[in-house]
Amino acid sequence: MKLLLLRCPRCNQALAPGQDDEVIQCPSCRAAVALHPTGLVTQDVKWAAPRDADKVTDWVPFWIFRGKVELQQRLTQEGNTRLEEANELWGQPRDLFVPGWTLPLHDAADLAQEMVERQPSFRETPPPPDATFQPVVVSFEDARKLIGLVVVTTEAERKDYLKSLDFDLHIDSQALWLLPARHVDDAWSILAEETRS
Repeated sequence: MKLLLLRCPRCNQALAPGQDDEVIQCPSCRAAVALHPTGLVTQDVKWAAPRDADKVTDWVPFWIFRGKVELQQRLTQEGNTRLEEANELWGQPRDLFVPGWTLPLHDAADLAQEMVERQPSFRETPPPPDATFQPVVVSFEDARKLIGLVVVTTEAERKDYLKSLDFDLHIDSQALWLLPARHVDDAWSILAEETRS
């Protein structure tokens, strides 16, 4: 077995990623560094401006996709479809949010669903001095797969006894955003300044 020393591709600082980390922050130059099977590369990220910088305790990663969900079939136990109602939500391009840090799946799904329904937009800002972000543990590929969970969870919330759902997902663009947050008593609050709701 050959062991390779992991070093930041920007400043050559030694890095110590966790076992599940996909993107980490260099402690020296603060760059976002993605761990790929072929080696380490810098990762493009967007930092969201905080609405109350004094309350920020962490910066958390979100994969944000711009795309459209095309519902093919939606059936309930009673045989109803409510397809028109569902298409009011999904029938136009939307931002789809997937939390990328270590978070219980239920909490991640709830947060993603809330943001998909609310459709916030964030103002990009330069990286704040000394800001440290939570490691990204959800890969880009897995984030795309988790969008399906967000769609199913959202449709199941209609409480009409959803039986089956068939849809196609069309992604136009994606980005990794770092959002300011506050973490208190195992609860997360996103503190990003929103430009649209």
